[in-house]
Amino acid sequence: MKLYSLIAILIVAVSCQDVKLPEKPENLIPEGKMIDVLTELYLSNAVRTTNIRKARESGYKLDSMLYKKFVIDSLQFVKSHDYYSADIDEYAKLFEKVKAKLEILKVEADSLGAKYYRRHSIRDSLRKDSLRVIELQRREDSIENEQPKIK
Repeated sequence: MKLYSLIAILIVAVSCQDVKLPEKPENLIPEGKMIDVLTELYLSNAVRTTNIRKARESGYKLDSMLYKKFVIDSLQFVKSHDYYSADIDEYAKLFEKVKAKLEILKVEADSLGAKYYRRHSIRDSLRKDSLRVIELQRREDSIENEQPKIK
């Protein structure tokens, strides 16, 4: 039994020695551009997961739009992604930058949403005030019409 365990350990140790890292592709997407691509990719995936029906009904091919926006093709993206993900430490740093960019976009979206909410809540309050004035005028008119007129 010890012999089988020793052979198994030896096979595992030898098989792990030939880990081939992908070669640097000729058309490697630069790191800054790759951060932008991954950020957009995460945003498009968020669209797919939050409202998949609208995404399907729109007929847009989000991946195709992504490739067109960054002037890349799917093979170039896959090779570049494989290259960057081969070194897990560098890949983690790359994703920290993607995460930071997504956080910035979130803060911007939240501030735009707050501005939109404030603007529309002001409009709504003005609209409500004008409706109150109209309602008060109607009440006054109806009260005047109901009072008997003295001749």
